[in-house]
Amino acid sequence: MAPNPPPHQACGHRSPKERADRHLLSHPWRAPGQIKKLDPVTKKVTTIAGTGRAGYKDDDALSAQLSEPAGLVEVGEGRFLVADTNNSAIRSIVLNERGAEVRTLDLTGVQPPSPKPKALRRLRRRLSADTNVINVDGGSSMEGYVSLAISVPDGYHFSKEARSKFDVETEPANAIEIEPVNGSLNSDGQASLKFKRTSSSSSSTGRINCKVYYCKEDEVCLYQSVAFDVKFQEGVPSPAPITLAYTVVPRDNSGSSQLMAAGKNL
Repeated sequence: MAPNPPPHQACGHRSPKERADRHLLSHPWRAPGQIKKLDPVTKKVTTIAGTGRAGYKDDDALSAQLSEPAGLVEVGEGRFLVADTNNSAIRSIVLNERGAEVRTLDLTGVQPPSPKPKALRRLRRRLSADTNVINVDGGSSMEGYVSLAISVPDGYHFSKEARSKFDVETEPANAIEIEPVNGSLNSDGQASLKFKRTSSSSSSTGRINCKVYYCKEDEVCLYQSVAFDVKFQEGVPSPAPITLAYTVVPRDNSGSSQLMAAGKNL
């Protein structure tokens, strides 16, 4: 049974018949990649936007893709704005007599948010169910570099609209510093981070959380979450760079994807 929607998502003050006649999203709620409506007259549930496969694609509403739409507001004239969480975008849904379409809102002139403080975060014990966790032996180096090198197969490219990102967590507190604590992968899926441990007599872990957005040429866009747990060991320091190389492998049967190890150089 579909969950009851939050009260603030009810649309306007029209009667149920008026809302039904105008095909408004009278009682919307979200699925992982869809927005649905409940007709207040017929009690019928239908999909308004999204294929049900998380991704990023502007198109006719039922062919468009979203990833965890988490907020919706009516702005008038059959138009709605949607907070498309995992795509870090605001999507516009326009309803008209011909149907509906989804477009990405162009935020021209909007100032970006202030940079986050660079304080390291403690390691979270819980990760989302769709996150691939990769355990990595970081050796006993006291300082050095960790290089991310994520690639996509032929026929795919990293999304230009939704930048792939990373952020860092550590455990225990003050045992290791990794900078930068957050950032974006470049157009080739790469990033370089510097680490420095405070003691060689205790082990520590640095987790690098990545959100990877990539697209098939002229078709669907997909999303993958992956966490690299780099475990540094006790012992005599042995400096060595750490290179993490992984290739995204789409799963055609589910519309999601998984990251598989292509190699790691220590």
